[in-house]
Amino acid sequence: MRISSLQVFQNGVRNIQTGQTNIANIQNQISTGQKLLRPSDDPVAAAQILKIRRELETNEVQNENITVAERRLSLQELTLQQINDAGDRIKELAIQANNSSLQQQDRAGIANEIKEVQNFILGLMNTKDAQGEYLFAGAKGQTQPFSESSPGVFSYQGDSEPRFIQVGPETFIKSTDTGQEIFQSIEGDPVVNVVSGGAASLQNLTLEVADKAAFKAATTALGLSTAASGVITLRVTGNDPVANTYDIQVEAADGTVLATETGIAMGSPHNLTVAAAGDPLGITTGTALGLSINPETLPSGGEYDIQPDVPKTNLLNTAQALIDGLTNATTSDEVNRIVSKALGEIDEGQNGVVRVQSQIGGRLNGLENQRGLNEEFELFNRAALSNLEDLDYAEALSEFSFQEVALQAAQQTFSRVNSLSLFNFL
Repeated sequence: MRISSLQVFQNGVRNIQTGQTNIANIQNQISTGQKLLRPSDDPVAAAQILKIRRELETNEVQNENITVAERRLSLQELTLQQINDAGDRIKELAIQANNSSLQQQDRAGIANEIKEVQNFILGLMNTKDAQGEYLFAGAKGQTQPFSESSPGVFSYQGDSEPRFIQVGPETFIKSTDTGQEIFQSIEGDPVVNVVSGGAASLQNLTLEVADKAAFKAATTALGLSTAASGVITLRVTGNDPVANTYDIQVEAADGTVLATETGIAMGSPHNLTVAAAGDPLGITTGTALGLSINPETLPSGGEYDIQPDVPKTNLLNTAQALIDGLTNATTSDEVNRIVSKALGEIDEGQNGVVRVQSQIGGRLNGLENQRGLNEEFELFNRAALSNLEDLDYAEALSEFSFQEVALQAAQQTFSRVNSLSLFNFL
């Protein structure tokens, strides 16, 4: 086989260039500390590195979400505790007002103080988080959740969708609770709709749930657990302007007579009870309907439909009813009735708050545990990433020495081969 001088030179130069390239690559690896300088060095490892880096970025975002959720839940917990404390203050003032020795102006002064506490609670219910969003508005973070929709009536303007946030690969946690869930937990009075008798007569009619448990039991037994399934009808069968009394009949949606009472005094509360013994609905005589009626005047023949569902209200409306009652009440019995009703409703509202507070504690514990899992996940991924891309300096230095010797050998070989010539023997 004949080897030309050109081939000798080309092979020698190629070997020297290869050695120089290998040394340059190892020098770059040593200077950067990276095993892979470009994806083509190891395509499979490069793909795994990209995947692990994406997982680490996602894990970092989830840890940030944990911080956000902890901040929101801690703020919510503090706010709810302040609202509960304010509710306790209203109860103290209500009990203080329920004193027969107090004059009207004294109760009005207490009502003014309750008004200040009510405004404080309203501000707390409209608390904003660090992002400037309303804490209790649900998914409608830019909408003020509670406002006075009409004079003396406070309504919820948010929605019923709590905000969830991702804190783990498959873990979502509720970072806020809606104001509807927390605060709209007080059972209010039934809704009364005039069928006949004139709308003006409704203004003189006070119909309250005197015993909410009894009202629930009665409406459930009647199959009227929802407003869509029927109503209870209160029919005024007669009145006596001279004796200032009235007669009523209470009927179920199917016409079954639940209560028939006569000679009821106008202007004083009267609790309604079932009168018909052994009726088809199986409600026995004397069973309380849980309703208290207190009219000033009632026209004979008037009919009133009572929706069996009791609407939910909030602590603000309870406080407003207490304020109005203490301001306008003229007798001790009236004050006692107003205060007793308010105390029961405040307890209901506080129970709803405490229920959510206990859930918040569990969620905060869950976030702490998830943070620990995320940290372990990060350590595992960083170890895997290090195995794929970090340089083993001992191995690299050894390889550098080897390539350096190989380069020197190539250079010396080329030098000697280059000096071979027949002219040296002539």
